[in-house]
Amino acid sequence: MATPNKRQLSKISSSYIALGVILITLTAILGTSIFMRINEIRIEGTSLYSIEEVVEASGLSAGRNLFLINPQSVSSRIREELPFVSAANIKRILPDTVVIEVTESPAAGIVNFSGERYVIDSEGRVLAMISGEDFSLHGLVIDDLIEIRGLEIDDATIGRTLRAEFGAETRLQNMQDILAAMAREGIIPDVSYIDVSNSANLHFGYLGIYRVVLGERRHLRQKLEVLVPTVEDIVHRHPNTPGDINMTEVTDVTNRVKFQPT
Repeated sequence: MATPNKRQLSKISSSYIALGVILITLTAILGTSIFMRINEIRIEGTSLYSIEEVVEASGLSAGRNLFLINPQSVSSRIREELPFVSAANIKRILPDTVVIEVTESPAAGIVNFSGERYVIDSEGRVLAMISGEDFSLHGLVIDDLIEIRGLEIDDATIGRTLRAEFGAETRLQNMQDILAAMAREGIIPDVSYIDVSNSANLHFGYLGIYRVVLGERRHLRQKLEVLVPTVEDIVHRHPNTPGDINMTEVTDVTNRVKFQPT
């Protein structure tokens, strides 16, 4: 009987190794399919939507394979179905849990487009369309939202950022920057309107009695950072006096503000 040579032994060894790898892979897949199934779905960070709404929007359910879900697809589905969600982070926790961390976008303003009114967040993303006068969604009070004036809009698709008409892109950018700065300073609830019709004369209504004149967009952050202490001083010196707060001369090196009673 012939004895296998080294080359034949090497081929036999390689075959056994390959077979072993295949068996291990199949065992791992089988084990994952049988044991790594979703038993619990936890939702964190939601206040505008119920846990059931987020779970339904995710498309996940108990019994699905934990490792066969696509986190990016799940996140996209949630953001498409629930416009007030700006981000959804999907985490797997062995052996059987999925955690969905939701970040919501608070409503900030209202814009008019094609005879309808749309709710937007501080980044200019459209959250909802207002239907009729008796609008109610997630406890929103329409009168508490900022009216955006002087912006020509080309598209207002729910879940997407506003698109300005050709030539009005700068106005849209001005609005986004102002809203973002207001959100940082926490003053959005105190603002009644923002007028972006003139990029050299940006202004907004504040606390119901003041018109805050920003002028150009330059030094916007500095202007809004000094607004609250400026108003506190004005209230002390001119109680209950409406007027214009001119911040056009505020820069990163000076906080020169003028108040003109009206």
